[in-house]
Amino acid sequence: MYSRTILAFLTLALIVCILFSGARVFALSVDQVRFGIHPDKVRMVLELSQVTDYRVFALDNPYRLVVDLGDFEWRAGKVVKPTASGIKDIREGPLQKGISRIVFDMDRPVSVMSAFILPKQEEKPDRLVIDYQSVSGEDFARNKDRIHGTLTASDISDLASQTVPQEDAPRPKAKPVKESSGEKPLIVIDPGHGGVDPGAVGVGNVYEKNVVLALAKALKKELESTGRYKVVLTRDKDVFIKLRDRVKFARDREADLFVSIHADTIHKDDVQGSSVYTLSKEASDKQTEALAEKENKADLIAGIDLSIEDEQVANILFDFARTETMNESKFFANTLVEKMQGNGLKLLPNPHRYAGFAVLKAPDIPSILIEAGFMSNKKEVDRLSKPEHRKKIARSIRLGIDAFFEHLHANEKS
Repeated sequence: MYSRTILAFLTLALIVCILFSGARVFALSVDQVRFGIHPDKVRMVLELSQVTDYRVFALDNPYRLVVDLGDFEWRAGKVVKPTASGIKDIREGPLQKGISRIVFDMDRPVSVMSAFILPKQEEKPDRLVIDYQSVSGEDFARNKDRIHGTLTASDISDLASQTVPQEDAPRPKAKPVKESSGEKPLIVIDPGHGGVDPGAVGVGNVYEKNVVLALAKALKKELESTGRYKVVLTRDKDVFIKLRDRVKFARDREADLFVSIHADTIHKDDVQGSSVYTLSKEASDKQTEALAEKENKADLIAGIDLSIEDEQVANILFDFARTETMNESKFFANTLVEKMQGNGLKLLPNPHRYAGFAVLKAPDIPSILIEAGFMSNKKEVDRLSKPEHRKKIARSIRLGIDAFFEHLHANEKS
């Protein structure tokens, strides 16, 4: 009887071991994949169970859009694929040890415009957002080596060609989060223009340089009131600073975040609203391209030719899209947009935009440029001239900065 009981126990244990040896436990899951069709792009949203590193790129022969994540459980089921998305089929599976892949078979060449993580907010889960657009075969060939994301590996071969598990892909060296070691993160706030460069001259002869300096001081006060940050301004008075020296100022101090503040002007006096910009080789739209060109020529007012100021900084732009810094900047920009919207601030359509702003070219510091409003709009000038409105903007930016560092801290612990 005793030996029979032992035999039954061992048999049960063996069955359990067999069952569980084949089962895989995943911390990450892909819960849903959905699409938004826009005139200039397709937006793909992957709802995730948690924030994760990712890698997004396109392949040809045949055309595919590829998404690599940490090992995940596929819970998305059958995905509805709008015809306009260009997706013929979806397949997923393990790529190598610690990494799994989703392959979207496309009926046309596409280019990935951007990819970024949006953290959970209220009822919305963590999301990986991918914007892509149809392109010609020639444009695809020019951009096919571009990779978006923070997950790195030595090759980007197709799913079918890697069936044998390999060693973990090397992870990018993220900048350590000072907050976790008790040291306060350093935020550099850059009020645009100054001195001989007034910036935009608004309705009522109000100068941009004065408005953004007042806003920068309000933001400094808001951030310091939390006790969580060290904050310095590139200028705290009406002085001229070269564009490259603003970047150098932040790098010399090993800043953790760079926030440049401006206020635009446009020939249409009815346009109003804030917007947030990150660095990119190609501008998101013609208006942004013109804005970047105008801002980048600010040094010419003082007789400085920016084109020969810093060759290293100019060259950084070409490889910038592959760096973790670029993705952190995009994440911060999108987080900030959400906070600004949540606080009732008026924003431009598609408020996160991108172009080659010289002041955003620090290769190792997440950087954004905020256009707080339009000096060409009387109502906007009146609002920006009031301390209570500047405080409202400052609070929204502070909430975005809080969320950004909480995200970095969570990633460091995971």
